[in-house]
Amino acid sequence: MYSRRFIAVTLAVMIGTAFLAATLMVNASTTASLERSIGEAYQNADLVAGISPDETDEAVGLGPEQLAAVRKAPGVAAAEAQSSAGARIETGSGDYNAIVQSFVSDEQLRTTELDSGAVPADREEITVDRQHAESYHLKVGDEVGMSGSSPDGSTVDFTARISGITTSSNSPFMGSNLQVAVSPQRYSTLMGSDPQYESLLVRLDAGTDPAEAASAVAAALKSAGVSQASVMTAQERTVDDLAGFTGGQDQLTGVLLVFALIALVVTGLVVMNTFAVLVAQRTRELALLRTLGALSSQLRRSVLVEAFVVGLVSSVLGVLLAIGVMAGLVGYVSTLPSASFAVLAVPPSAVIAGLLAGTVMTLIAAWAPARKAMSVAPLAALRPADSASVHNRVGKVRLIFGLLLLIGGGALLIGGAVLGQLLLGFAGGLFSFIGVLMLASLFLPGAVRAVGRLFGGSGVPAQLASLNSVRNPGRTTATATALLIGVTLVSMMMVGAQTTKQSFNDELARNYLVDVTVDSPANYGEGFDGGALPGPDAAAGAGQLGPQQAKLAAGVDGIEEVALLKPVGRNAAGEPVYAAAAEELARVLKDPSLVPGTGEVLVGQSVSSDDVEVTAYKGSTASSLAAQHSQSEISAPLMTMETAQQLDGYTTGASAARAAAEAGPDQLGAYPLLWLKTASGLSTDQLEGLSRTLATELHVQDYQVAGGAVERSLFNQVIDTLLLVVSGLLAVAVFIALIGVANTLSLSVLERTRESALLRALGLTRGQLKSMLALEAILIAGVAAALGIALGTTYGVLGAQSAIGSFTDVTLSLPWSQLALVLGVSVLAALAASVLPARRAARLSPVEGLATE
Repeated sequence: MYSRRFIAVTLAVMIGTAFLAATLMVNASTTASLERSIGEAYQNADLVAGISPDETDEAVGLGPEQLAAVRKAPGVAAAEAQSSAGARIETGSGDYNAIVQSFVSDEQLRTTELDSGAVPADREEITVDRQHAESYHLKVGDEVGMSGSSPDGSTVDFTARISGITTSSNSPFMGSNLQVAVSPQRYSTLMGSDPQYESLLVRLDAGTDPAEAASAVAAALKSAGVSQASVMTAQERTVDDLAGFTGGQDQLTGVLLVFALIALVVTGLVVMNTFAVLVAQRTRELALLRTLGALSSQLRRSVLVEAFVVGLVSSVLGVLLAIGVMAGLVGYVSTLPSASFAVLAVPPSAVIAGLLAGTVMTLIAAWAPARKAMSVAPLAALRPADSASVHNRVGKVRLIFGLLLLIGGGALLIGGAVLGQLLLGFAGGLFSFIGVLMLASLFLPGAVRAVGRLFGGSGVPAQLASLNSVRNPGRTTATATALLIGVTLVSMMMVGAQTTKQSFNDELARNYLVDVTVDSPANYGEGFDGGALPGPDAAAGAGQLGPQQAKLAAGVDGIEEVALLKPVGRNAAGEPVYAAAAEELARVLKDPSLVPGTGEVLVGQSVSSDDVEVTAYKGSTASSLAAQHSQSEISAPLMTMETAQQLDGYTTGASAARAAAEAGPDQLGAYPLLWLKTASGLSTDQLEGLSRTLATELHVQDYQVAGGAVERSLFNQVIDTLLLVVSGLLAVAVFIALIGVANTLSLSVLERTRESALLRALGLTRGQLKSMLALEAILIAGVAAALGIALGTTYGVLGAQSAIGSFTDVTLSLPWSQLALVLGVSVLAALAASVLPARRAARLSPVEGLATE
């Protein structure tokens, strides 16, 4: 009889339950995938021996002596050392980082298999993994250069021949490095005179008891000097490594559970609202049953059984939905080369938690409406119940506690913003928002009524919509509150993210006067990657930037302007002072007004004096120059070439390279820099590609290319990604709230069937009836969204101040377009939610409607 009215409840509970179950499956699947990945190295071992974390005798580790002792232990069939070393592989297409391991001699302990070729037979042969061999176009028989450093500091360089291609390891410890295996003889040279192993892989004789063998291996290690050996099974070692890999914590699951809780709270509001309406609609039926002898407890149980069935069925559907979604996601991820180890795990806890949460939440949400209905005497059942207001006891209690939480929480929130204390601000925001929700029944209906009056003169449908939207204040409050929660949180994240981005962008602009800087390798005691470039500056020595490199940089796509900064002297603190042409500085500086004038030096904010003493690199007398202060904390002192030429001892016309060469690092200690201006509108990927191109073209290391543009873009990408993820998670709560709007309208249509039929009989057209319901939905959703945006903006600004106010100036920046989009989507979604209820109401003829009980 009432099954159609539970559709919205089923959807809401199903989505909320699916979110919770999927969150727990994410945790389990991540753990299972990491176990599969991390444990790959131990998968063929019976035991894994290592040094206990509590080992205090650091003089003794796992080395050849310990390996030999383990091999002689009772029950041990084979033992192999497991360790790795870093190296560089030089190919015709480039140089690559590699992780080098000794090829495991025992075939049964190997975790990587040969795809083609043969195992390394001598010191000059190596194997590489298939994935990187395909990426770098390597094949069996190719010769590559290999260089590495042993722990004792010696360098090992040799030409290696690829003897085989192996399967690629999924271990996260490998990272994106080329995976190389060498012969044990070659590996011993890479490890130096005293090799140390990370662990020992042990294979036992058939029929050997693992516990007894573990004791024997531990005893063998103790006899070899390891007093506190750690001997575990492969599964135990995998779990131990996983705990170390994750720090014993799972922040991702914690974050996801917060959003799942939000979705469940909103779901609870929808369920409570639905059952409140259903019980109210059946008041006469329930009252009649009571007059015929039914007990209040019996009727209450009937309502709760109804809620239990709805909650259980919805929860089962939610868990099945979560399994389906997670199976699809894991299936897709496992097709990626870098995540082929991904595996789906459905722990019993996810199923049980999903079923319990959905069912219990539905029962709790239905309890209050059922209890309230059964507390009314049968003869008073037809009398309308009072909603919470300041004139009754319920309203007064809500008013008192709500105001206490709002005022107290607001004070904490403001205090957190003023002091820059995130935890204080978070607590204040939480308490104050709970206060707002407690006061919602006292201000939301009034807000809807006030806005409705503004549109009341727009015609009969608008007048009726305004009246109907607050006819049942409790229902209006529950519906609007559900949407208010979601919109507030989404708006808070948008405003907080935008304010944080703008604040950090301003901070980066203060610290970085230009978009990109390129440092001379010589400043790091290095030469150019591959040697000095040919040209007029080659005589100055490898590793110094000069006009040739400036010209190369200017030709890189995405670079608009280039300035070459030459070291011309030192200040009193011994720091190098740079100079460049004034016109070049004007073109590359983000703020051209910072170009120092003649006789001035541009300094960072850490310099407090008004004058700067500068001594030219060949000069003996310091020149006193006026300081021009910038907000940068890391900018080197800078002057124009015109000012530099006035310094005592400066050689007019000397090239930057020759000046640096003549001075030498002992006299000057610095080499030229390049300052670059990038084209506007470059994405993060484009800027990262630009940095790599600059490093390649200028033959410098990646870390020698820096600047505000790259950091700003990377930071913005992180913020945007987090905002996208968080907004997507919160969208679940908003979607559930919009289901509540549709549910409210559906129940309202059923409740007002006779009234709608009477209006039709009095001349209201079908179109006007549809407009009335659409305007009612828009009114409730629009007011809730507008209030949510206002609250979210407040929380976002104060939250950003609390989070970053202690270490940077906060710049208020509101994402007007995003906030307008939230409002627009809420209103349009509410309008869409009214379509089906309105169509159902308009389809019923006046005669049929008036005949309905």
